Amino acid sequence: MPTVLAGLSRLDPERIRHVASPLIELGCALHVLAEPAHHDRVEWAAAVRLPDVLRCELSQWTWTVRAVRARFFATSRGTGMPSWQDELAALRARAPEELAAELVRPLRGRPLSSRTTDTDAVRHWARSRGRAVAALVDSLLSDPEEPVRRFLDLLDACWAEWFAAVWEESRDALAARGRQDRDLAMRDGVLAMLRSLDGSVSVRDRDSAVVQKVQSKRIDLSKRSLLLVPSNYIAPHLFLGEIPGEPLTVIYPVVGVGTAVPTAQQMLGRLEALAAPDRLQVCRAVASEPRTAGEIAALWGLHPTQVTRHLRALTRVGLVTAERQGRFVAYRLDESALNHLGADLLNLIMR
Repeated sequence: MPTVLAGLSRLDPERIRHVASPLIELGCALHVLAEPAHHDRVEWAAAVRLPDVLRCELSQWTWTVRAVRARFFATSRGTGMPSWQDELAALRARAPEELAAELVRPLRGRPLSSRTTDTDAVRHWARSRGRAVAALVDSLLSDPEEPVRRFLDLLDACWAEWFAAVWEESRDALAARGRQDRDLAMRDGVLAMLRSLDGSVSVRDRDSAVVQKVQSKRIDLSKRSLLLVPSNYIAPHLFLGEIPGEPLTVIYPVVGVGTAVPTAQQMLGRLEALAAPDRLQVCRAVASEPRTAGEIAALWGLHPTQVTRHLRALTRVGLVTAERQGRFVAYRLDESALNHLGADLLNLIMR
């Protein structure tokens, strides 16, 4: 069920551009501010100092910066390092109805490619977030000019009170990383560059790469462009923004590759291997010392053939290791593999 990036052998590196976008980065930072725990940024979020009135206003709009995002947080027409003033001015110049449609998109999780708005569904899911959000969403749908202006003023206030200083410190490093990755694609090829972005990306063949995300999808890049957007706030996610007529946007951690992400098939195999109650007994039997299948069967009162099957299943998915000792095969639990199981699963889901 991973996402496959296909047609890479026909993606001319000249069609790859990079951007250090203050608007996209602010959207990523607001996402972390709303959900700091799974980003391991609780202390960072606590240290962000905002006036109470601004923090209260942000709480009314939190739903706009969760996993599903508006298009203007997911791609950019700019290149290099556009200014905040230019990006905000471009938003203000757009029709309020267009921006309102983008803002309500997270309420029904519709893909970035969709251009339609199911107002009944939006109102329904807005009510699940409380009366204040329901009223705000209703105004976005019925008379969007004022709430859209209110949202853009909120972004500008966040910029003035907090994020301008953050951006000043990080923008050059983000721009440098984008240039570096584009240069890598020009020098070593698109596949080598993509593999360097994040531990969830691997090469399948000379024409495609696999991104370990819990989403079965195929994206053909043979006739599309690619937009690289390094971020200080996207980890542990790797964001793929697919909008018809726009480049595929990849928002990735500026820090580099990081931890390799297991495949969904590997994770499902390990979870299925542990689902049988007797296999937990077998794991316990080989947790403290290596044991043979016959010894486990005798000690735990299990059928030898069944124990052998359990051990083979656990060995196949990497939870147990096997070592031959003369005519015996001794098995031992791989504690590190079991210990990382929960973290690996969370890492895969969060990508």
